[in-house]
This record gives sequence, C-alpha cells and structure tokens, in this order.
Amino acid sequence: MENIVQATDVNARDVILDVRRNPGRRQIRGALRYDPEKLLRASELALPLDHDRRIVLDAETYRDGCALVEAMRKHGFEHVVVLDGGYLAWCHAGLPDEEATQEQPVPGEEGAGIHLI
Repeated sequence: MENIVQATDVNARDVILDVRRNPGRRQIRGALRYDPEKLLRASELALPLDHDRRIVLDAETYRDGCALVEAMRKHGFEHVVVLDGGYLAWCHAGLPDEEATQEQPVPGEEGAGIHLI
C-alpha cells in the first residue's frame, strides 16, 4: 500500500487526522486532532475509528507521518496514508478548512476518561 495521498484524492469516506505537532488555528475541515506523541507512545491504540476506512494523516513532516503510519498499522489500522504536503497543500488545492478543534483523547491515556477493556 502507498504511504502517501494527494489532497485532491481525499474523499468524503476518508477519516482525516490532524497530527501536526504545531497545529495552529486552522485545520482541514472535519479533521480529528490527536497529539502525535501520544499516538506513538500508546501501548494499545484503540481509537474510535473504522478499521476499514482510509485514514489520512495531516502531519507536520512526511517523516512524522510515516512513523505514525507504521505505528497505526501495527495496531490494526491497515489503511493509513500521509497527506502529501499536509495542510498547506490542502489549502493550495482550494479545499475547505476550519478553525482548529479540540484535541481528542487517546483511549487508555491517563485522564482521558476512556478506559480500555
């Protein structure tokens, strides 16, 4: 499977995760924000995401994105790719963005309020 996707190839069925280390005030419309370090440190990654849908990562760098692709695939998320050029490429393609949303908790993380069974 390819590790990268162009902004114009992202579709409505895809799940977009904003995993930028410095997300700023704007994000791709509909993206879920996660702290990349917390995702990489998770011993179990039980995110409330459909394993059959493609997950597109908006990462700070391609290197960061690839590390997360590898980690997420180890946890059963087989269809994970990095958005080529990230948020800036998304905007240059004329695609919609929005104000940044609240960071999502990683299940099992202390203080997340979501416990793994």
